[in-house]
Amino acid sequence: MSLLQKNFTALIDPAVLRAHQKPILLTAALAAALTPLLAYIRSSYRAWLALGPGGIPHHFLGWLLQVGMRALARSDTREPLPRPYTRLEDVAAAYGPAGERSYFGYSGTTSLPARSGDRPAVPSFVVPQRQTSDKADAATVAREEAFLDALARANPRVFEARASRLEGPLHRALWLRLPREGSDEDEDDAGKNKQKQEELRIRLGRGAEGEFAHVHGEGSVHLTMSPGDAKTVIESGWGERHRLSGVLGTRGILPWGYVLVYAPRDEEEFGVLREIILAGARYASEGAGVEVVVPEE
Repeated sequence: MSLLQKNFTALIDPAVLRAHQKPILLTAALAAALTPLLAYIRSSYRAWLALGPGGIPHHFLGWLLQVGMRALARSDTREPLPRPYTRLEDVAAAYGPAGERSYFGYSGTTSLPARSGDRPAVPSFVVPQRQTSDKADAATVAREEAFLDALARANPRVFEARASRLEGPLHRALWLRLPREGSDEDEDDAGKNKQKQEELRIRLGRGAEGEFAHVHGEGSVHLTMSPGDAKTVIESGWGERHRLSGVLGTRGILPWGYVLVYAPRDEEEFGVLREIILAGARYASEGAGVEVVVPEE
């Protein structure tokens, strides 16, 4: 008998097996438990990668980061009012007079029509938030980005179009030109300017630095709206809140009105998206002292 055969025979000796029964059972149980977990991690990571880059590193550490965010993330993204609120006034109160208004109706639109069909699929990942069905084609995405550019050109004192801070340089964004402190300001003006900046940070979210809209590669749009207009968008089926919207209240990165607006599927829906973006632009610029000019397409 060879040395290998002798060693193998020793391993299957009943006495040896009994002596190592607990470690063997523990190892087998651990392997049985880890196998489905590892399969889930692999499947989840691949699905997350397929969404494309946006906001956090596009590799395994980014996936782990968004997993950690689930402790804070909300699941009521398709409910018109976030839990536990039952009155819009209570949600809007945090954003001052601007939060209590609706900014629809300036172009003949007083309400939104109900979106036809089912909502698109939006995976439960915290970041990035994307829809994975009913995607827009490249031409439609280009039109959306062109509309942001046109809105900035029509309102050069109020808006500018440039790369997104929230999602990264691959995404076109619309920014509000924030008031800046000047060396020639007197104490009273400086105080008012500082107060205005703080109000804007609360209204648009502390992580935005003035960014209030950006377009994603599949045609959906992230947009900051008044709480009432966000409620209208969700109720009529055009979008849903981000999972971090309203988290940490006025100290949070994203306000309650930060919504994902679904990609348009036809010309009529593109027109609705256009009105939704305009409502967000009016809300963002509230207090700027100028009326938002609607660009011609």
